[in-house]
Amino acid sequence: MQSSVGNLSTAPSTSESMPANIDVPPTIPVRTKRIVELDSLRAIAALNLVLFHFTHVYTVKYGYTTPLGFEFPFGKYGVQLFFMLSGFVNAMTLLKKRQAVDFLACRIIRICPAYWSVIAINLLIIGIAPLTLMSYTPDQVAANLSIMPNLFGYDCMEPVTWTLQVEVLFYGMILAMFITGALEKPFRTVMSLLALSLVACTAINFLSAGSHDPTLLAWMTLCRDMMILEYLPLFTIGILLNEIKNKRGNLRHNAFGIFASLCVFHLVDRHDHNPVASLILFTLLAFSAYGKVPFLRFKPLVFISTISYALYLLHNNLGCVFIYHVNHAGLSPQLSMIAGIVFVTAASAFVTYKIELPLNRWLRGRWSALRANIDKRRQSVTAQTT
Repeated sequence: MQSSVGNLSTAPSTSESMPANIDVPPTIPVRTKRIVELDSLRAIAALNLVLFHFTHVYTVKYGYTTPLGFEFPFGKYGVQLFFMLSGFVNAMTLLKKRQAVDFLACRIIRICPAYWSVIAINLLIIGIAPLTLMSYTPDQVAANLSIMPNLFGYDCMEPVTWTLQVEVLFYGMILAMFITGALEKPFRTVMSLLALSLVACTAINFLSAGSHDPTLLAWMTLCRDMMILEYLPLFTIGILLNEIKNKRGNLRHNAFGIFASLCVFHLVDRHDHNPVASLILFTLLAFSAYGKVPFLRFKPLVFISTISYALYLLHNNLGCVFIYHVNHAGLSPQLSMIAGIVFVTAASAFVTYKIELPLNRWLRGRWSALRANIDKRRQSVTAQTT
């Protein structure tokens, strides 16, 4: 099973006017009323991920010197929650921002520098304190720089980032919906995509089970992965929930679309997600979107949400190396795991506040200056032609 949970933070705050997944150029005015509960959901997904990898995955891949005594095998539900959350906030962002180019620029600024830094950190780990299973080829490194190594047939250097690939492909899909106008009234498009997901994934599962044409199977699998058909229903849940919250479209249609999305997700699911858990996660997301979950306003959760993208990127390989060495130096498995959590949290906070956020602010400033210069030139050309 793939390591769970995707890029858990792609911006430091969540607001009614500009949600958590988007960083905004300073020239664009926004309100700052944050939906704190959505920030905290991202933090919960991040903590879910850390516990999953430091208990279940670490035990399976490397093993503590003595039994840890417990496991937390629920990482896949962090993925599920984050993809639903991503559908919600990205739809809200595009529909209020109205600028596809700004959306794309902000995504690149937010995701790429930190991600490429982690590739460098992983190469550094290999040179200083490698674990048994760590080895990278030049081809794999080059493929990973694209953020989508799986599409080129390579494993992710940082295993958790398989979900970042899914997230980036979703950006392409929702941008296409926005540019074509489908995001304005997404119900019909969503239902068409759900039908495609159900038919294509069912066909691929059928071909995989028999001795059919391997070339056809390979092409269909590539199409499924590029169109994120296996996870698409989770994103559409968030898109339609945004429609309901903002009183857009037909309420019954949107509610039915959410129900259909949940059904299709479980029909094509290959990882045995519990339908009851899906309903609980959706309910939590829905109440959070309306700001009706007071216990999620806990300040430490908001702090974790701020550092969650760095935590997502850094915790797995770096944390496992740390745990391995302190555990084999004589620290008990339980204390090694706790020390690992403290270490990756501190490292993520340092990277977030000292590197990631200052760099993002600088890049956003450069982008705003570029946009202002382009707009000025356009106005000048328009004035000359009129």
